Amino acid sequence: MQCFALFSRRKICYALCMRHTFSCILPVLAVLTVVLLSGAPAAAAEPPSSSLTSRLLFNGELIATEISKVTGCAISPILGISVLGAYTYYTTPEPQRPQLPWHAAPQFWGPLLAVLLGIILKDSAKVALPKIILVPLDAAETLLEKNTSAVLALIVLLTSITGKGLDQLQLTASPLVPSFPASAHAAADMTRQAGPDLIGTLELGSLILVVLVVYTVVWIVSHSINILILVSPFSMLDLLLTLGKNSVIALLLGASLLHPLAGLLVSLAIFLLSLLLFSWSLRFVLFGTLMALDLLRGPPAALPSDTRSAQVFACRGLRGVPVMSYGRLYRTGDALIFTYRPWLFLRSRSVTLPEPCEVYSFGKGRYSGILIRAEGESGRYATLCRFRPRYNSHEDKMAEMLGLACVRDLSLARTLRDGLGWVREQFAR
Repeated sequence: MQCFALFSRRKICYALCMRHTFSCILPVLAVLTVVLLSGAPAAAAEPPSSSLTSRLLFNGELIATEISKVTGCAISPILGISVLGAYTYYTTPEPQRPQLPWHAAPQFWGPLLAVLLGIILKDSAKVALPKIILVPLDAAETLLEKNTSAVLALIVLLTSITGKGLDQLQLTASPLVPSFPASAHAAADMTRQAGPDLIGTLELGSLILVVLVVYTVVWIVSHSINILILVSPFSMLDLLLTLGKNSVIALLLGASLLHPLAGLLVSLAIFLLSLLLFSWSLRFVLFGTLMALDLLRGPPAALPSDTRSAQVFACRGLRGVPVMSYGRLYRTGDALIFTYRPWLFLRSRSVTLPEPCEVYSFGKGRYSGILIRAEGESGRYATLCRFRPRYNSHEDKMAEMLGLACVRDLSLARTLRDGLGWVREQFAR
């Protein structure tokens, strides 16, 4: 009964959180939809007429285009900023090219395209070469290129938006309140003069805030797919995950070319899905970042003599803990205790593993060790924690420190079905 009551409370809290999230998002969606549907399409090359409907339509299409652009760049930053830069450069008349911003110059997007070509060639080589050979390159790409291109893309997007700002937003100069007697004429004149600047600043600030939120959420989820590609045990899975991510970009691009409203709807669908996966993705990104760092620098020659705990990530078998929560595993008496901080900064929590430490074993994984518990005599096991790669080659010492039964050399996934099962386990709650 206590478990049922706890499950019911968690389910109710989750429902309330989701209802609050959608109650905040749906008004934004409704406002943007009304703005985009408030009139006929406006010409992109010519400024719209001075009517209120045309101004709202133009602003709505500009916002929809920027949100679609932000979503696409968040999914693949290096692809987004390099293609956008090249497109802007070659679609600009040659006499006007010297006036283009820095992110549209060939000196900026040219090297990015070269790096992108190298990444494509590296991913294509996985078909012929074993995945284990390309692991250092995948780790360097995840740790360096993905993070660097993400920062560059955000800078480019913010520069592009603030560079347009008040010049492209079509603002209304009409006062928001009616003017009464003669004494109000001066105030009305001041409102008409200051109105565009004030409204433009508010619109620009709101657009920048939306860009930051959408870019951060979508990029975290997209980067978690890059982490899956890094740690997946099967090369075919890498190609499937890459194909899936590129398909989303193609869908977004096609919808944006069809109509700004279609691109906006696809962007909002991607954003809502990213919100649902954000918590897990954030933990998984931390896991992949630390893992890539450990794989690049290698394990230390010897662990400190005063080591009493191990830095681990929670797996599916550790009940009551969100998957991929980062914490420490240590031994107290005959029990193993896992301590972690939700969202990395909240109050620490501790979970005691149900069986004595002798029941568990240290499994040698492909990239890092895992804490396992045997299930029967069939050779199957449950994975409770994943150790950081920094403990590779120190398995015996870690098993002795934690009081584990033994060290097992686990077999790798050999089939696509096993690899898909591994991916499904990563997303399981």
